[in-house]
Amino acid sequence: MIFLSILAARLVSGVLRAFRRGATTLPGRVALFFQYDILTALSRSTRVICVTGTNGKTTTCALLEHALKGAGKSCFVNKSGANMLTGVTTAFLENSTVFGRCRKDFAILECDENSLPLISRYVDAEIIAVTNIFRDQLDRYGEVTHTLGAIKSSIENTPTATLVLNADCPLTHSLSRCRNASLHFGIDGNYGGADISEARYCPQCAAELLYNSRVFAHLGDYRCPRCGYQRGRVDIKARDIVVLGENGARFELGTDDTFYPFQTSLGGIYNVYNVLCAATVLRALGVGDVMLLGDFSGAFGRMENFADENSRVLLLLVKNPVGFSSCAAYAAKLTGYENLIIALNDNAADGRDVSWIWDAELDCLRGTAYRIYTFGTRAGDMTLRLKYNYLTVTETVEGDNPALLEHIISRENTVIMANYTAMMRIRPALRRRFGGKEFWE
Repeated sequence: MIFLSILAARLVSGVLRAFRRGATTLPGRVALFFQYDILTALSRSTRVICVTGTNGKTTTCALLEHALKGAGKSCFVNKSGANMLTGVTTAFLENSTVFGRCRKDFAILECDENSLPLISRYVDAEIIAVTNIFRDQLDRYGEVTHTLGAIKSSIENTPTATLVLNADCPLTHSLSRCRNASLHFGIDGNYGGADISEARYCPQCAAELLYNSRVFAHLGDYRCPRCGYQRGRVDIKARDIVVLGENGARFELGTDDTFYPFQTSLGGIYNVYNVLCAATVLRALGVGDVMLLGDFSGAFGRMENFADENSRVLLLLVKNPVGFSSCAAYAAKLTGYENLIIALNDNAADGRDVSWIWDAELDCLRGTAYRIYTFGTRAGDMTLRLKYNYLTVTETVEGDNPALLEHIISRENTVIMANYTAMMRIRPALRRRFGGKEFWE
């Protein structure tokens, strides 16, 4: 049965690729139709790492892929954000023999928080890494307690998995109470980011948390004055962070006993967390050198650079208040960029509710020299949102306008912040203009 399921899925994949389509989910859907538990067989012969959480999943997975390949290990990642059951199944199909044996040493799986409970029924993960928990698309994920509950139920499905947890996130750190072994990562220091603290209450007793220091949003060194719940131990940490704008960040990486100078080309302090998460996973696996993470240059749609002799474009994915605030703060510090495009869609994959844009901190963009353009099905909403921060929009483009986009990016340097389907509409134009890989490659 598994042979026929794989054969049918590969036939579908071949047809889609012949027509230059991504084939990132449909082959998996076909295989699951013929054999609902096919993922159990496909994943049995490889070491599985599941990465979940609100922000940073794709970048963390790409960092791990880069480091493991640098260490001489074979591995694969489910590409382009295909992070639900069908996408994970498709990734295994592409990396297995026709008899269902995985050909790679490691499977690095980006897992949607709501899909992980289902995926974990069929995949015996060695590592489950949780990057953070923030409020995301309310119509898809609900409040943060729902996301926490979904991840916790996934961990209960995999009692032998080692957990890699963000010690600075009160919600994520609470998962250390599960019976699984765990390792923790965090940042020492007070960096005072935007105060978006939807998780400012203790996950044990609901008292308001106090902070000794804060990195951004509700991430930091916290403690509960009522029950004593606190940040706890940190196995791998960063300190003395110097953000270098578009040149990335420099910091010290290590443990309480030993620190090493480290530099990443990924900009923004939020990417330091992604590096720490990947470094902690490598430690849990006992594979590779964390210094292999240093020369990583970016992931699909996340801090992705396009350039030629005339202009350059920086593409940033934003999909929730904290991500939007962090990317805006990063863009505000960049030099040499003339245009800022903010693209907002409300398709099913984005979430129909775009009210989250009003919870983002955008004051940092005031006083910058950007010419601002808004694109997408909800461009008007974005223009109105920017108006409330006294930001003037040069042009509002309801939907897509490839000709205008081409005109903007061909003459001057541009930063683009886009949510998921808007990014998927814009990126092909960037690839045609500057070259590069397709999203599924």
